[in-house]
Amino acid sequence: MKKTILLLVSLCTFGVNAQDFSFGADVQSRYVWRGIQFGGESPSLQPGVEMTAGNFAVGAWGAYSLGGDNAAQELDFYVSYALTDAISVSVTDYYFPEGGSGHDYLELDSETTGHIYEATLSFAGTDAFPVALTVASNVGGASTGSTYLEASYDTDNFTLFAGGVVGDDPAEGDDKGYYGTDGSGLINVGISMSKDIALSSSFSLPVNTSLVLNPDAGNVFLTFGFTL
Repeated sequence: MKKTILLLVSLCTFGVNAQDFSFGADVQSRYVWRGIQFGGESPSLQPGVEMTAGNFAVGAWGAYSLGGDNAAQELDFYVSYALTDAISVSVTDYYFPEGGSGHDYLELDSETTGHIYEATLSFAGTDAFPVALTVASNVGGASTGSTYLEASYDTDNFTLFAGGVVGDDPAEGDDKGYYGTDGSGLINVGISMSKDIALSSSFSLPVNTSLVLNPDAGNVFLTFGFTL
């Protein structure tokens, strides 16, 4: 309860001093994250809102299955800080209601909570080294220990990416870890492309498509989406 109240107070205080406020939503044919599909074969509505002030950013992001699959629902809060133009750190609270009953949002016990806390260090790349790097570790909540590593190369036309996980050890009684591996694996390899489609002289619709392979699970996905 105290952690939740502190987060809400921080968000309110931050909003008063915010220099920039943005919001929007994506509609994706499938919700695929780090090589894992959520929500079965249902499209996903993914709204987001963010406030920034200087090097700080606070935001919320959600994913809601349009096929009525409650297990695909998600609500995340995050705080990030830019250490330099290329390096940033962040902490994300992933919240997953379970099935149709849902978790108590204020339930923080690691055995029963729907929260997973992740700490992330990101390098956006530079002109001299145009490869972005991400290290993200589960540090609390319902899952700890799993660390996701990703490298990506971005051009004006497409992005190439490859990501894997280490320390993804199954919990007692489970066959697979948080990312569906038995400890480590290459789970997210692919290419994504995006472009703006002009619908009128004053409005363009950003669209995107991704081809994603999860070598560890033997799965492949082709997704399409657009941003509102």
